Amino acid sequence: MASAPSSQFVTGQGMMYHNFTLTVQTFFFGGYSVLILLSTRMLLKRGLKTRPLKVLFVLGLFMYTLSAAFWAYSIAYVVGNMQAYIDPQNEQWLRFSNQVSPPLPLFHAIVLVNFVLSDGIVCWRAWVISRRNYRRYIVFPVAFWIFTIISTTALIVLRIVDIPDASIGPKKAFIRAIDVLQLQNMTTSLLSNISATGLIGTTAWRHRQEMRTSFPERSRVNQVLALLIESGVLYCLTGVLGLVSQLIRLPHGTLNDIWLSDNIQFAGAYAPALLLLISSHQSSDDTEYLGTLPISARPRTVQFAPSEVQHRHFSAIQFGVNSSVETDSTQFGARSGAETVEIEGNVTEKKI
Repeated sequence: MASAPSSQFVTGQGMMYHNFTLTVQTFFFGGYSVLILLSTRMLLKRGLKTRPLKVLFVLGLFMYTLSAAFWAYSIAYVVGNMQAYIDPQNEQWLRFSNQVSPPLPLFHAIVLVNFVLSDGIVCWRAWVISRRNYRRYIVFPVAFWIFTIISTTALIVLRIVDIPDASIGPKKAFIRAIDVLQLQNMTTSLLSNISATGLIGTTAWRHRQEMRTSFPERSRVNQVLALLIESGVLYCLTGVLGLVSQLIRLPHGTLNDIWLSDNIQFAGAYAPALLLLISSHQSSDDTEYLGTLPISARPRTVQFAPSEVQHRHFSAIQFGVNSSVETDSTQFGARSGAETVEIEGNVTEKKI
């Protein structure tokens, strides 16, 4: 008689965990839905003119669909378990609970694809923004990203194998393999984001140092780079929380089982949220998120009339005039991370 209340208490405690997880997951999924709606509307309004924007649009919709499917399944899982808890003798309710319960570990593995795609976007962004002499260092975040892909694929395969053969799951070797793969997945994902964010931070620092003398005020490019760094640090922080939560044991699994449902929403919402943040600092003509950063505006031609001044200054470029030499078709370029300015003119200088 004493074992029945204990078993009922454990089942009720598990239901409490699942209900709390679903409540928080629904809250974050609502915010994610608003972000994907606004970003999709903005992309469609401005037009998918470049391939990177088309890729971002498709990936954003796919990641949102995956998150929505996981959210819908979580509702079905909680409802099925609540029905079985309320009336264990109801065969129809019990059958529904038995149908929705086994795929839960598989869904937890499948939604890790969102982390893989989000990490890929971060690596892509770092490759586009970083200087050419720094791009060789992109091999580090890409290598960690590849390890994340491998561990995610292995987790999905193991979970698929576990569904038809329930005897595999309780084995210690299987449980150990799952724990190692989950820990490796979160670790390599975190390292990939940290290295990519560090690469962007280095590029931003060098750009700021070079532009400080010519443009003392904070340029729009510096603001965008600062947004990328700040958002990257925040995203890395969610990865740290996920890694730590994996090590905290609860009566039912680990803390990561609760945090994972919310972290998935963060991973999916990262790209559209960053796109909206960048668009708030730029006009509708030059908001380009992936393949066009650094943003390159249309070249502007500035014509200089002949002058008798011996020395002229433009930004940090000094022009010296030789009194005995005629300069024709002189072309100078001043380039920043955001704009390209071409100065063309036919200048004839003679000393009087």
